[in-house]
Amino acid sequence: MYSRSVACVWLWSVLCGLFCIVGNAAAVAPAAPTAMRATAIAYDSIVLSWLDNATDETGLELEYKDGNGSFTAYSTTLPANSVNFFAGFGGSTAGKTFTMRVRAYNLTGPSNTKAYSAYSTAAPVVMPAATVTFLAPSNPAATSTPVSFTPSWTNNATNKSGFAVYGKRSTDANYEIWANVPNSPTTITEFYSSAINDYVAIAPGTTYNFAVRAYINVTNAAGGTDSWLSGASAIATIATKDAITSKTGTSGIPGAAFSHTFNNSAGAAVTSRTLTPLPSTLTFNSSTGALTGTYPPVGVYPLTYTVNFANTWSQTQTFYIRVRPAAGAPVVATTIPAWTTAAGATRDTNLAGIFTDVEAESAVRVSTTMGNMDFILFDTATPATVTNFKNYLARYTDVVFHRSIAGFVIQGGGFRATGTGSNFNVVVKDPTVVNEPGVANVRGTISMAKLGGNPNSATDEFFVSLGDNRSNLDFQNGGFTVFGRVAGNGMTVADSISLLPTRTYGLNLDGASTGTSFSDFPMNAASAPTVMDQSLVVKMNSVTPIPTMTYAISNNSNPAAVSATIVSGQVHLVALAGGTSTVAVTATDLDNLSTSQNVTVTVTDSYTTWAARQSFAGGQNAEGLDPDGDALSNLLEYAFLGDPNVNRTADGPVHGLLDTAPSPQTMTVTFPLRKFTAGLTYEVQVSSVLDSGWTTIWSSTDGFAHPRVESAVDATDRTVVTIKDFTPIVPGSKRFLRTKVTQN
Repeated sequence: MYSRSVACVWLWSVLCGLFCIVGNAAAVAPAAPTAMRATAIAYDSIVLSWLDNATDETGLELEYKDGNGSFTAYSTTLPANSVNFFAGFGGSTAGKTFTMRVRAYNLTGPSNTKAYSAYSTAAPVVMPAATVTFLAPSNPAATSTPVSFTPSWTNNATNKSGFAVYGKRSTDANYEIWANVPNSPTTITEFYSSAINDYVAIAPGTTYNFAVRAYINVTNAAGGTDSWLSGASAIATIATKDAITSKTGTSGIPGAAFSHTFNNSAGAAVTSRTLTPLPSTLTFNSSTGALTGTYPPVGVYPLTYTVNFANTWSQTQTFYIRVRPAAGAPVVATTIPAWTTAAGATRDTNLAGIFTDVEAESAVRVSTTMGNMDFILFDTATPATVTNFKNYLARYTDVVFHRSIAGFVIQGGGFRATGTGSNFNVVVKDPTVVNEPGVANVRGTISMAKLGGNPNSATDEFFVSLGDNRSNLDFQNGGFTVFGRVAGNGMTVADSISLLPTRTYGLNLDGASTGTSFSDFPMNAASAPTVMDQSLVVKMNSVTPIPTMTYAISNNSNPAAVSATIVSGQVHLVALAGGTSTVAVTATDLDNLSTSQNVTVTVTDSYTTWAARQSFAGGQNAEGLDPDGDALSNLLEYAFLGDPNVNRTADGPVHGLLDTAPSPQTMTVTFPLRKFTAGLTYEVQVSSVLDSGWTTIWSSTDGFAHPRVESAVDATDRTVVTIKDFTPIVPGSKRFLRTKVTQN
């Protein structure tokens, strides 16, 4: 889960025989070697190099001479294509001058007669004093911690460039190179294993074997560098100390069942355990190391766990309990108040705090060349990591996903595409962020990448887990910090990236002339090209903060009465006309889960607000005018829900009789009462004289339970009432009934 480069490559001089059998034809002598170079690295050792110019040789032979003596064949015959050799001389060779030369040969005939090339140039070399040695180190030893050990040794090579440390677990078959350092000692926290093609952390309570060789770097005939190794030291054995092996944290939701057992390596017995401070919902068994109970309220709980071993060694671990709200639909935090108002009024209600997505404290949208991924961030559970991540948002433009392993992770954040060949830029890094482990590395979580052996080394690179990585990443390197999760259908984008073909590419970072190797690099093509093509990389177009919820008006039962819209995070209501409406406001989170609440809006009308909405013929908008000539004034048109521009007497009161002749009959009047109106009074009056003496027998202020109310039929915008007169109609009498409307 981290980026690194391998510091050096070791060149071993492997001597093997290579023989070619030819026919009876005469052999052609191969081309002669040139540029013979001899360097004395100790009083008894010379390293040689030359340029091999032959393509058809069978082998090569070395010759040397001591002082002015004759050339003598060196005992070792070299295989074809050899370009260097380590020559050792026994006895007292200090101060002597040796001259070295080499020639190539081919074999011919049944007796393998050799056809020689010319000799290379002869290279003289003066052997140094006997105090100049290239001997194997001795006295290897080490001190250890649970997760590292520090080897030391005695240097016996006065002429060396550094030391190579080789080691293995005592149960492994092969030694691996662990480190190369200029001097002793060095601290080993991990080593590369060729068996699994990955780095392995030093584990507590484990036995390791190691040995050390000196090495020296020498310029060769081609102008490059050869590295030569001394013999190996004796093999040393070291056991790391026992330690806590359980993960460094856990997470859950408040009230959920909690169970965690603190484990340790089994080299020495445990004498005691302590865990403090303990949340009130949890119980710790110091004998077994079991912590049980239920998760406490939302928050971060750092606990100090100390274990003492029988060998007097003790270790302390900070164990984090990170409690987060359960995922789910938004909840109603505050009720939007009902609203009763006059037509023409407006009201804006800020939705901040009205709904709450308790799990999603903040979020960002990662726009990639393969689609969008929305990240919900865990601000409270991992505050330092979320802050660190947000500080990089503006720097993530054109930054690539440079690692993709199907079923494991996709990783990005560190390297920006420049658009040209293998040239990439490194994202400018902030200081490292403290590790905040505990939240499980499951599918869909977002975690910080870091350097091996350094839990607090995360900077700008992050990864999305494609599978359940708890068994690995919750334990490794102090536990990997999960600081968010992919919301909604964003994992379809992550999965699509993970299924792309990958290849290893050498990238020139920040203008470097040599490439840095990146394996598992995804390319958006049918097959990954052999040469980097930046038009095929998967990159982030932008990473920007987004709201954790969106809002909508999901229902408006009476849009004629009220207009309802969402404007800049507010419910914008406009009272249009008298009436009532139920307005549903819906909040939808990034997982497409929704919650709604209803707002009741009641709009009252007046003649003034009604008239303002009308278009009167000839501008005749006064209450007493009758622009449509139907004997109903504008005020009566308003009161009886008519249209001032349509001649329609049916809009007005309708008179009738109760009972049937010859039974005594009484008069009635039926008319609509406008609902949701202000300052409007309806009266039914009777008189025996048409022009005067009117008496009110019912008023709208009397209500509909009055004895004079024969019926009251409720409708959406009106109540149709029938008012009766109690006086019977008799022959020869006069009785008049009228409806009077007054606007205050």
